[in-house]
Amino acid sequence: MCSGGRFIMRLVVGGRYSGKSEFVKSEYGISEIVQANYDTVLSESCVRDFHLFIKEMIKNNDDINKIIDDMYILNPDVTVISDEIGLGVIPMDKFERLWRDEVGRAYSRIGEISKSVVRVVCGIGCRIK
Repeated sequence: MCSGGRFIMRLVVGGRYSGKSEFVKSEYGISEIVQANYDTVLSESCVRDFHLFIKEMIKNNDDINKIIDDMYILNPDVTVISDEIGLGVIPMDKFERLWRDEVGRAYSRIGEISKSVVRVVCGIGCRIK
């Protein structure tokens, strides 16, 4: 993966209702943002709530790394919008801890292959990459 420096995807993260979708619409000129699911991450230009999609993948024992690889190959221009869920209190529930950890790992992989990573705070995009 990432052969030849092909960085195309974009990752936008931030707290719930922090202005991520509005930022994406104004910054990237994207008008339609759809819910992330298996079909949309492979076909749509912008998906939201990727963290919830990961939760469903864990419940179904799906391979998260494979879907990220598939996104990179089949839909490399996708913009991924997702809530940052790893900055708070460590969940007591085992599944919730697993979910938090897998979301962090997924963001790391997407961030590596993305041309840009932005954290949105108070509606303001803070470029990380």
